Amino acid sequence: MTGPPASSTPALEWISAAVGLAITLAMMAIIGREALAGDGQAPAAITVEARGVTAGRAGYVVEFEARNSAPAAAAAIEIEGVLTGAAPEPETSSATLDYVAGRSRHRGAMIFAADPATGRLSLRVRGYSEP
Repeated sequence: MTGPPASSTPALEWISAAVGLAITLAMMAIIGREALAGDGQAPAAITVEARGVTAGRAGYVVEFEARNSAPAAAAAIEIEGVLTGAAPEPETSSATLDYVAGRSRHRGAMIFAADPATGRLSLRVRGYSEP
């Protein structure tokens, strides 16, 4: 009498199992590396540029665009504008943007009493927080 027939596993099944194991091990290595190394993202890099000036009831509205060129997001971005040369004393205005996502843009506006076309306007980011 002979024993039960030997079961042979098809080669395609072995190949599929090996591919699945390789994918699982690769994913575990990536997740483990990210967990140990942290996010490694550079901080937000926000620049501000004036886009236009419109005369309004409350004064001169300076529209600006804040651009974040980094992958990290920023919240509560404080932007300051200083107008010099249009009046005896420099005039300062500010705006706060709630959120600027990574690699995105956000628009806002500031209001000045004097016409920015008659002086020198400088815009800068004063600070932000991580969301």
